[in-house]
Amino acid sequence: MEEYDLIIVGAGPAGLTAGIYGARSGLKTAIISKEIGGTANSILLLENWPGFSGTGVELMKKFYDSVKKYDVEFITGEVKSLEKKGKNFIIKIENKEFESKALIIATGSKRKQLKIPGEKELEGRGVSYCITCDAFFFKNKTVAVIGGSDCASGSALALAKVAKKVYVIYRGEHLRCEEIILENLEKNNKIEIIYDAIPKEIKGKDNVESLVIKERGKERELKLDGIFVEIGSVPITEFSKNLKLKLDKENNIIVNENMETSVKGVFAAGDVTNSKVKQVLTSSAEGAIAAKNAGEYLKKSI
Repeated sequence: MEEYDLIIVGAGPAGLTAGIYGARSGLKTAIISKEIGGTANSILLLENWPGFSGTGVELMKKFYDSVKKYDVEFITGEVKSLEKKGKNFIIKIENKEFESKALIIATGSKRKQLKIPGEKELEGRGVSYCITCDAFFFKNKTVAVIGGSDCASGSALALAKVAKKVYVIYRGEHLRCEEIILENLEKNNKIEIIYDAIPKEIKGKDNVESLVIKERGKERELKLDGIFVEIGSVPITEFSKNLKLKLDKENNIIVNENMETSVKGVFAAGDVTNSKVKQVLTSSAEGAIAAKNAGEYLKKSI
């Protein structure tokens, strides 16, 4: 069984940055993940990373190239479980096991679903959770974005570049996006924002045909070709249950300012934690902090 000083689970902004700092601290470091970039890959236009403007995929490629300059091993696979073995940890993927003296969990999050009739049946046939993946298929068509965050609002602006009409459906009275994004939404004549609206049912035989919403207490049916669900995310923590980490009520891993979890030797960073700000920039910073403190932990353990 291969043994490492530090294994990082996840290869998004937090995990990749942690890889750099782990290697720079002289640790034998590996990153385990199914893919590079994580949910950052779904960002169509990233404008709040200083000195960079472009897609999430482009920035994650730069991250990956930076990590590859160091002696960091990339292991492709999905982690099935984590277990403690004395002071060390056993990481299990599909058909292999690895041992590590310290762990950083940086698995990020996955998209929430609406859980309404028609959603599951029409997923991939008009219902999407990835603007980057599917926007192209809705050129000159009518679509809806469900959600009111920066991510949802930015997605609506991106879709307006290709779609004929974009509805933004939000249950609240005001979108939760940055003011500059809201201004751009409101002045775009392709976009219509519908407030105080709750999705009730997605209709369609072979593909999405319409969305039934309850708008200010009254039902309304919108004729649509596509629906993009952007209602937030849930942390990916199921595989770590054997460690019995302390989680908050939303299943985020609870960390302190050093990115330490409730289990000695286990650190966490990025969207999987109880951090209040979940952005590429903050995830990257947390990855650096986690790796630096993992290095300090290992020095004290010798």
